[in-house]
Order: sequence, then structure tokens, then C-alpha cells
Amino acid sequence: MFRKIIKFIKLVLFALLLVLGLILIYDRFFSYKNIAIVHNNQNVRNIEIFLTDNNVAINNIDTSRMDTDMCKRKIEGADGVIFAGGNDFDPDIYGGDRSLVEEYSREDDEKSLELLDYCIKENKPILGICRGMQLINIYYGGSLYDDLEKQFSKEMVHRGSDKTLTYHEINIREGTSLLKIVKSDRIEVNSYHHEGIKDLAEGLSVSATSDDGLIEAIENPYYSYMLGVQWHPELSYENDKYSKKILKDFVKHSNAGKN
Repeated sequence: MFRKIIKFIKLVLFALLLVLGLILIYDRFFSYKNIAIVHNNQNVRNIEIFLTDNNVAINNIDTSRMDTDMCKRKIEGADGVIFAGGNDFDPDIYGGDRSLVEEYSREDDEKSLELLDYCIKENKPILGICRGMQLINIYYGGSLYDDLEKQFSKEMVHRGSDKTLTYHEINIREGTSLLKIVKSDRIEVNSYHHEGIKDLAEGLSVSATSDDGLIEAIENPYYSYMLGVQWHPELSYENDKYSKKILKDFVKHSNAGKN
């Protein structure tokens, strides 16, 4: 009798291990999510490579080439949405100085704001990268520095003099989602921007700042998943564990808004 019980227990454990193994295999090789990348005629190849390597299907949404309805249709079936880096914003949208901005498109800006509004109403998980973070702030009523060196500070270099990538460290605040993701209160990030957040919109929280006090990351604590970072994790994730953690965390949570 005792031997039969032991044999039964072994069979149950074997069955459980078999089921667990099948679940892991399915999750690794067969299951996938769908993530939309919203940008305005930008090179988003690095984001696409990361997503593809993590079994994620991609909806590439170029707002400079698609009308708003088509963009929304592509977003509708997505499990999450990345608003990628790109051009400056029309300063009239947030009360800035037109003489200090570089290339921008008012049409693309308005379309991006409308698409962000659609994503929020659909409760889509949102990751804003560089321009994408600034977009989130503008959407909620915040403003930007049009040119950091002329309006903010020259203490730190946030973009190389010949418009190249540079690097600096940031300080991540206690109690933020970003700290929970990267598990470090100080990390090095890449930097490629001459604009930055000036007035933070009401309802948003600062996740990180650089040593000169500039806002480097934001989040919406009242939303299911909304994180904005000023740097480009897609350019560093292969050699930087913190960038990889940020992208992987977004992919992990990219189905929270799906009905």
C-alpha cells in the first residue's frame, strides 16, 4: 500500500513537471505579444531588433506616412505602445521659443498627441523614449526647454557638439517604478537631446534626474503602466543591464490594457 502511494506521488510530480515544462517551452518559443512603435520617420531598427529577439510582433507606425485612422487601427490590437525618439516639437504647443528649436512638424506633433490620447483611453501600457517622454509631459500640460544650453545649464553635456551620443549618470528616486525595475539608485545612461522637460505636468512624477537637476525619467503613478525616459535604452541594452531591464519590464507588462 505504501509503495503504491509513493508511486502515485511520483506520477503526480512527473505530471506537474511535464506541464510546467510545456508551459515554459510555449512561453519561450510560441507565445508572443504585439507592440506598436510610434515615430515620425525615424530609424527604429534597434527597437525592432530587441522586440523580435524577445518573440514580440511589431506594428511599425510612422506618423509622417500614415493617417490617424490607420495609426489607430494598428494600435488597437497592440499589447503595448512605444513612443520613440524623433524631432523637436512645435514650441507653440507648449509656449516655447520658435528661434531655439530645430526640425519639427506641427502635423506630426498633433497626430502624436492624438495617438497618445487614444492609447490612454484604451489603457495601453506606454513607454516613452526621448521625444516620447517629452510627448507625455506635453500631453498632460507640461512644457519644455527649447535648448538646454541656452535656457537651462551648460554644467552637463546632454548632446555632443557635433550632434553625437554622449553619456552621463542619473539619480533614480526612491519609491519609483523605475527604481523597482533597475534596482539601482544611480546608473549611467546615453544622452542625445538638446530639449528637456521644464515644467512637469500635474499628475506626473519625476523618476530620475541628472546631476545638473534636469528631469531624466518620469512616470504616471495613476496609470496602469506609463514610463518615460530621456535616454535611448534601445541603443545600449546589449551592453547595459539597466537598459535591458527597462525594455524587458515593458514587454512583460505589455498586455495590461488588453480587454
